[in-house]
Amino acid sequence: MKKVEINNYEELFEVLDRLNESIDWNTFYGERVMKAPFLVNNTLPDKLITEFVAAHSIRDAVEFGCGEGRNAIFLAKRGIDVVAIDSSDVAIRNAKDKAEGLDNVRFICSNFLTVDFEDRKYDLVIDSGMFHHLAPHRRLQYRELLKKILKEDGYFLLLCFSADEEGAEELDDLEFYTKRNTGVSFSEQRLRDFFDSDFEIISIEKRGQEMTEEYIDIPLLYGCVMKLK
Repeated sequence: MKKVEINNYEELFEVLDRLNESIDWNTFYGERVMKAPFLVNNTLPDKLITEFVAAHSIRDAVEFGCGEGRNAIFLAKRGIDVVAIDSSDVAIRNAKDKAEGLDNVRFICSNFLTVDFEDRKYDLVIDSGMFHHLAPHRRLQYRELLKKILKEDGYFLLLCFSADEEGAEELDDLEFYTKRNTGVSFSEQRLRDFFDSDFEIISIEKRGQEMTEEYIDIPLLYGCVMKLK
């Protein structure tokens, strides 16, 4: 067995990564066994995002964990320049197929934390369902990246598992490692505690269950609208 040595923060984080389970997203998108709403309805954007775009002037955006591109394509069709990132090459391939003919959306297959944004800043960052899969140490990097790539007064839209609902368990951050979880839910207070120092929290609301020809709403999620301080 290779000797573990920790000489910098990234090596520390890589060791901590081993303490939580990871999901094989290529299998998830390739075999399509799980009937997640965003997989079954993979052309419909989230209602929260459609509502926000209708009320704000947005020129450019980044999506973390874009999956098969349903939100990114929605934004691009409304004239917004989009960078959309996912770690699954199966999901990215499907997204590119769906986005054929759109030249203002760029899909990147990568760990979002390693993408070089070349000091560019964006009006909007969205995350529909990735944050709740991150281990606590990676959440810290996530928050720093948000601060780095958002413009002054830029917005952040987050959809994540809400506590007190059927679905993912709410754990404290030590339990995340000891129980080797793949995802957790968050209380409203936990989200405020984590983001409040850097973001004006405009709203945190539990989503309803709704689907139309234009969007989907998923009831197990909190929908959060935040603005960089």
